[in-house]
Amino acid sequence: MIANYFTGLAESFEKHADPLIAANAKAYMRNKSEFYGLPSPLRKQLLAEFIAKSGYPKYAELDEMIRFAWEQPQREWQYLAMEIVAKYIKKAEPDLIDLAEWMITHKSWWDSVDYIAPNIAGLLFNKFPETRMPYIEKWMQSGNLWLLRSSLIHQLRYNKTADKDLLFNLCERLSGHPDFFIRKAIGWSLRQYSKAYPEAVIEFVNSHDISNLSRKEALKVIVRKNTF
Repeated sequence: MIANYFTGLAESFEKHADPLIAANAKAYMRNKSEFYGLPSPLRKQLLAEFIAKSGYPKYAELDEMIRFAWEQPQREWQYLAMEIVAKYIKKAEPDLIDLAEWMITHKSWWDSVDYIAPNIAGLLFNKFPETRMPYIEKWMQSGNLWLLRSSLIHQLRYNKTADKDLLFNLCERLSGHPDFFIRKAIGWSLRQYSKAYPEAVIEFVNSHDISNLSRKEALKVIVRKNTF
């Protein structure tokens, strides 16, 4: 059982827990989760030490691992599980996208979604390009805030290979969305694309009615470069 596999890591997390850091992290995350209070470098170090001794779970165990991690109250479990899944992208099959979708839609908050969308879902779409549009369209039709945000930011790691037409289409379709997380994601995705194609982003921003937040975020890199 995956719970037995993680026994040693759980003991290590408990040993290094910091109640003050945990309380501050919980407040920062608007009381969405409990925390051990492990700074990210320490958490990753403890995970690396554990993996060195116990190895990674098998690919067939990823679903069980994710559901176990998502049952735990401390947010660090979700972080480590996401990072383990990301290690399997090269060996992945298309069915891993369903697991990524499940992760996005459960215990949803920006910290998990902003990792899963570009680092797991986005890379899986890149590996299995025939799956991308069916999922993206499904997500766009879902009305789920976090699936909408994931649609916008799944290309963040594509760099120059990002699909401009898809990116601009998604931004345009969601430009009137009232939620902060969507407007921020529009700007973020455009800002990332502007690092390679600033003129295209400037043209899009100037020709579309997007929120001030989206506009400001989209042009950050361009404005910074033109300031110095």
